[in-house]
Amino acid sequence: MLGQEVPFKTALGRSEVADRRIRLGSRQRVLLIAINGEHDVRDLRRQFRALGDVDALLAELVAIGLVTSAGGDASAPASAHEAKAEDAIPPVPLVRQFMNESVVANLGLRAFLFTLKIERCYTRQELTDLLPEYRRMLAKALDAESVAAFSARAEALIERI
Repeated sequence: MLGQEVPFKTALGRSEVADRRIRLGSRQRVLLIAINGEHDVRDLRRQFRALGDVDALLAELVAIGLVTSAGGDASAPASAHEAKAEDAIPPVPLVRQFMNESVVANLGLRAFLFTLKIERCYTRQELTDLLPEYRRMLAKALDAESVAAFSARAEALIERI
């Protein structure tokens, strides 16, 4: 994908976030959850560079049929509107899934106890209260800019609740 293209989830991609039927790696899943039809590939490269080769991850998601792009402008066809809605996915599990997968992708087994805490969060306030610890966990493996990018994404997801 070119830098100015805006990726968004296909129907299969939205279904995968909700149902987890395809065995995606944690890095692919984090990127899939983060794709919302609002950020272009340049933004994703910058925000998720800690995941490694973002272009390769995007290419894998496109090849599987989970993601497509809206070209160079943010006003995508009607399917981008569907991608933004993600109504089929309850917001609290989506936030938990993003936080869980992003910590595991960056810390591996060192994140086990923290993932248990994430799984016990059922409200917006509980997730908000967990954000400082989420940032501390990510800081063990990432630079400050990457921590800020992951944290901003988690906060944006929490705001949707």
